[in-house]
Amino acid sequence: MEREFPLLLCEGNRDNMRIIEEEEEICSVINFLPKIIAIEGTSILTASIGAVCTHPDYRGRGYSSLILKDAEDRMREMGVRICLISGTRSLYTRWGAGRVKNSMRYRVPSKGKKLPWRIREYRREDLPSLKRIYNSQSTRYIREERDFELLIDSGTFPFGDTSYYRCVMEDQEGVRGYIILKRTPEGVIVKEAGGKRVEIFKSLSYLAHELKIEEINYILPSEERVPAGYMGEEEYLQGTLKIIDAAGFVEDLRPYFRQCAGKEADSFNIIEAGEGYRLTLENEVLKISSHDELLKVIFEKSNTGSTGGKMNKFLDMVFPLPFPWTENLNYQ
Repeated sequence: MEREFPLLLCEGNRDNMRIIEEEEEICSVINFLPKIIAIEGTSILTASIGAVCTHPDYRGRGYSSLILKDAEDRMREMGVRICLISGTRSLYTRWGAGRVKNSMRYRVPSKGKKLPWRIREYRREDLPSLKRIYNSQSTRYIREERDFELLIDSGTFPFGDTSYYRCVMEDQEGVRGYIILKRTPEGVIVKEAGGKRVEIFKSLSYLAHELKIEEINYILPSEERVPAGYMGEEEYLQGTLKIIDAAGFVEDLRPYFRQCAGKEADSFNIIEAGEGYRLTLENEVLKISSHDELLKVIFEKSNTGSTGGKMNKFLDMVFPLPFPWTENLNYQ
């Protein structure tokens, strides 16, 4: 597993590998990886949970819930605002995590139309170009030092009946984009792509033709603009997520809110109130009954129970929150 998840399962992340031990036996394990995500240039600390398991002999004792709470406490201490979980099982929903439908799935059909650039397999010397293209995005995972180099190998590590194809789009001026495809018995989907969106769509049509398949699936954040003629289908963000610290979440994203709404953003807050929340803006208050409802307000186009007035306008300006597709190379 360490080859597939080198950032999650490594010596440098040891403090975030939590265990429950009983009579010198490790009976439950959870691992999480803190990572900064840039939201339109504003940084927020997130954590991805993976490799949660309890030994069969110790199941039914509540250890999984206990170790999740321990991980959450550590995340709060570190300043983590959002936790991303790869799974959707009831263990995570009982903990408070929920799903958000903030993405669109596009089915790019096969077309053999000639392109004004060539597509070839990725080579190691392409890495600086891929980093430059990736870092030009204002909403993305921040990849430090050797992260990209590690992830482009580990994130495309073949296993079972899953394989990957890594390629670049190139013309006489050099690499202008890249595409990483994931192939399973269910079909072919884009794992990650970078470059001009219209060129990516044209390249996907060409690749589908070359691979002799009908279509390639491409999932993008809902707010992303795509070429004319493509009708997407609403899609859930991969897995589940939980806002760990609502007040800290707002404070960290205050610069983003100011970009969207100006000085009015300085009076916006989210306050935990029992199992619900209160959204405040100047003298207006919007009551949110649950974490699931809060997720819908932030990540989907849902202003349930909006007070109207300034609050309604403010929420329309700042939400849904731009967020990267999480099942990319950073998926841990």
